[in-house]
Amino acid sequence: MDKKSNIYCGQKTWLEGPAVEQFKRVMTFPGIIQGAAFPDLHPGRGVPVGAAFLSEKVIYPALIGNDIGCGMTLFSTGIKEHKFKKDKLFRRLGSEVENSLQTAALGLLDGVSKTVSDPENMLGTLGHGNHFAEFLAVEKIINSEKCEALNIKKNDVLLLIHAGSRCYGEMLWREIAARHGDKGLAADSPDGADYLTKHAELIGWATFNRRLIAKALGNMAACELTELLNATHNSITAWGKNCFIHRKGASNVESGEPVIVAGSRGTYSYLVASTGDGVENIHSIAHGAGRKWNRQSTRDRIRAKHDDMQQLLKTKLGTDVICPDKTLLYEEAPEAYKDVSTVIDDLQSFKLASVLAELRPIVNIKP
Repeated sequence: MDKKSNIYCGQKTWLEGPAVEQFKRVMTFPGIIQGAAFPDLHPGRGVPVGAAFLSEKVIYPALIGNDIGCGMTLFSTGIKEHKFKKDKLFRRLGSEVENSLQTAALGLLDGVSKTVSDPENMLGTLGHGNHFAEFLAVEKIINSEKCEALNIKKNDVLLLIHAGSRCYGEMLWREIAARHGDKGLAADSPDGADYLTKHAELIGWATFNRRLIAKALGNMAACELTELLNATHNSITAWGKNCFIHRKGASNVESGEPVIVAGSRGTYSYLVASTGDGVENIHSIAHGAGRKWNRQSTRDRIRAKHDDMQQLLKTKLGTDVICPDKTLLYEEAPEAYKDVSTVIDDLQSFKLASVLAELRPIVNIKP
């Protein structure tokens, strides 16, 4: 079977050579029959982030890596921006953000059906890296009909949770990597079946955790949540007969479905609807802006630019940033990411998505 690949990036989109080389390398893997790279494409640990691959009869845990089940869940809060009580939220989070959030989340388990195991006590934690919780205001409605169907209106406050499987994905990845490295596994082999079973459990764990964290934050902000969408962007999904979609930093989506494309804490995020039949882009879409600088480079650049760390706790959009970890505050600076508006332009020009609404971050939380 001939292999098909598409790189959905316009001329204005900055792509690192190593990211493209990683994408091309994966396309040579046995059993890989199709690939799609999105405008947020950037280099990962041996495999690119911001891409989806279709395989036949074989699965590649290496394409997903350690953060199995990572994704974003979006909620409406039922309140308007002018009624959003940031000060109350700040007081309840306090200086020990992770502990406060986890304590509040675990306190909800008595009233929530706990369907996942948590031996390492990770429930209620966001994790580090690029994970976050963010309250956003609906700045602009682009498609009134579809936003109305979602019960979204201008100036509404939404809550976005971005988190994965914490240490559990890492544990499974180490187990697989120790035995197989980046080699593929026959999907119907004992190891392949075992991985897919544990992978499915981690998808459930990560989704449950995002919903639990959201409920805790909703209580802190005195609002009632309604889930709008849940999209996983690190996963393997069975597709058709003996085929599997591998997504690394690419959201799962079907035509017409809403999905979030996240910016940085200093830029807008976008609520979009997938367009087209999904065949050429493997039923996947960009999940965010994508990194422009690696973490070490970002730390060096941002430290040189900002003598006072306090400058990073308020963005140009007026977003309040809650991040006790100084290193993470530098590493996740908005400048580290690509221009999300260019990503959106590419998605629209390639007819992969249409914009429903522009979302402005109000509060960004990174423990």
